[in-house]
Amino acid sequence: MKKKKWDRKGNVFIFPGTGQALIQKGRAALEKKEYDMAASFLSEALEYPLAEEEDVKTALLLALYESGQYERALALCSDMLHKGLGEYYDVLDIYVLILMQQKEYEAIFSTLSALMEEKQLPEEKRDYFGRLLELSQKVIESPEPQGKQLFTGKETLREQTLKLMELAQVNIRPYYDELTAMLAQETAHPFLQTLALNVLKEHGIDKEVTVKKFSFSRTVIPVQLADAFEQNYFRTVIHFLEEDLADKDPVQLEQAKEMVKRHFFLLYPFEPEQISAAGWAQAVRLQLRLYYEGAALQAEEELDKNVEKSLHFMKELDEISSPIM
Repeated sequence: MKKKKWDRKGNVFIFPGTGQALIQKGRAALEKKEYDMAASFLSEALEYPLAEEEDVKTALLLALYESGQYERALALCSDMLHKGLGEYYDVLDIYVLILMQQKEYEAIFSTLSALMEEKQLPEEKRDYFGRLLELSQKVIESPEPQGKQLFTGKETLREQTLKLMELAQVNIRPYYDELTAMLAQETAHPFLQTLALNVLKEHGIDKEVTVKKFSFSRTVIPVQLADAFEQNYFRTVIHFLEEDLADKDPVQLEQAKEMVKRHFFLLYPFEPEQISAAGWAQAVRLQLRLYYEGAALQAEEELDKNVEKSLHFMKELDEISSPIM
């Protein structure tokens, strides 16, 4: 019987197949879109001798990019481009995308300028990279406003909303401090705070910021946040409502969904963790009866505690005006 060959890592002997097992786990996590877990497994796999190092690094790059680990992804891109690992232009695409999200226009310009000068780009890539090169050059050459404030303090809620929505297409560096200060200000309007947080998320901000609203306080990294309507609690509430109303009353279901969206947009990035999702869904149905049927709610002492807490919280949320939702 042929003996298995044991690898050695430092002073520790490694069981044969450990690297392959980690690769399989990493790829399985990728398929499930569990990108943080995939990155962890694939990173560990690369610590062992592998025949398929190139494929593993390509998979790891995707996991790092999708999980918002941009610094590590950039370092891996540079390594792969330097060593000629992976499909060159696929790796370059991710490299430039990350630089775009981080507003590193000078790095984009220097990288693409060198490529365009070499005149070795395939025709289908030349127009794409050419447009990115022009964009980065325009941003570099356009003067950055100094000390410019986003708000004067005289704008209406709607005017403030429009200003925040316009930031999706402009350089937010001059307004970064103002936006983060708004997030940490408990007296700021929750609707505007959600918009400000989304602006930071869309611009790929990977620095910690503090968010305070209602009785909640939390430090987050904007780019790593799930979208407001992709959070587990929100999706669970919607699931309960769909189970109860999809067949019985589709119109009321749509009204219920809009109510939940309005409330959770104001709450974002927080969730009412002390209240069960089932209790919140039941409170939504009771609230709709009150709004649209004029039905009296049960006496508070007869309500489930989760439902009672939900109704009180909803009342607080409904008292907050929102210019759009």
